[in-house]
Amino acid sequence: MSLRRPLSFFASLLMLSGCGTETLEEGAAPGQSRAALHTGIDLAVSGLGVTCDDGQVATVTGSIVNEAPTGIDPSVAGIYAGNPAEGGTLLATVNVPWLVGKERYAFETAVQIPEGTQKLFVVADAFDFFPEDSEENNTASLTLAAGGGCLVNQAPVALCKNVTVAADASCGASASIDDGSYDPDGFPQPLSITASPAGQYPVGTTPVTLTVSDGMDSATCSATVTVVDATAPVAGASKNLVLARTLGADYKTVTLADCAQPAADTCGGTLDLQQSASIIRVESDESEDALFSLALFKCQDIKLSADRKSAQLRAESSLLGNGRVYTMVYSVADASGNATIGTCKVKVPSPLGILSVGLGPNYCQGEGCPAGTGNGLLCPLL
Repeated sequence: MSLRRPLSFFASLLMLSGCGTETLEEGAAPGQSRAALHTGIDLAVSGLGVTCDDGQVATVTGSIVNEAPTGIDPSVAGIYAGNPAEGGTLLATVNVPWLVGKERYAFETAVQIPEGTQKLFVVADAFDFFPEDSEENNTASLTLAAGGGCLVNQAPVALCKNVTVAADASCGASASIDDGSYDPDGFPQPLSITASPAGQYPVGTTPVTLTVSDGMDSATCSATVTVVDATAPVAGASKNLVLARTLGADYKTVTLADCAQPAADTCGGTLDLQQSASIIRVESDESEDALFSLALFKCQDIKLSADRKSAQLRAESSLLGNGRVYTMVYSVADASGNATIGTCKVKVPSPLGILSVGLGPNYCQGEGCPAGTGNGLLCPLL
């Protein structure tokens, strides 16, 4: 048994001219796709929405659209609780009037939603009355919030805070500006949180936007991530510079770069000591008035430069000693102001060519000199 479908006047003419007829087989499901007949008929659903009234009553709104360029006879749309192709329940029908080409019919229908309903479906030409060119656009749906009934999804809430973190070994840091963002109803999907930009943040302050989504609605907020370089540089090793002993105990200018290897910094890389460091003090393991020869001693063995980038050191060592060791104590700082203390040694051989390892400070110039390392006994008398 078959039922011939009534068509629009234009489609009927097409059928009479030899395009053939289409029948609806018994038991066919609403919205079931049919082989395309090119009848010039195409209905669609758009703009679907729902608002809540009291209890389980909802008002479903939307439009039935004639997507074809020619008119189409009155039709019937259906509103279902659940997918009609999977046994959904018909809640109401919408009588759609004659529609000219590209015309849309807006509807507003109150329905009683069964407890536990998760989705509402609206199907144009719900009972397959018309042989359409395409039935892929006949159905539209919307998701209700957890609990079903007349509940709509509650949008998530995005909460942000400014954060400050210390840089790691890569001179960056991971951080989250999330301050407890949440989804009031936990529906329809678990809350997802994404940050832009994401990942490692560089030293300094970076504006970050946080987006939270429950799969249906989303919210955003913004804050800053400040990454602070809190790691001091590592002082370089001493070059153990050796100054040849001179007969006149002449001054030799020694810079920090002459005395020590460059410092290494996590964020600044290799630090030039002449730019990033300054001498705090210079110590000598021999006294200021150490006997240089059988009839001579010198004073002011150490003179610091005004910019503390170098020092004039006497190329002398005690006649009776095992060689002199000058120790430069300096501070080196990175661009963030993190500083560390470094030391390096400058050696002057003894008259016998011996290089001492240093016996502790006896004479010192600069800041923080150890007690008892001032002028010698004889030099103040001169």
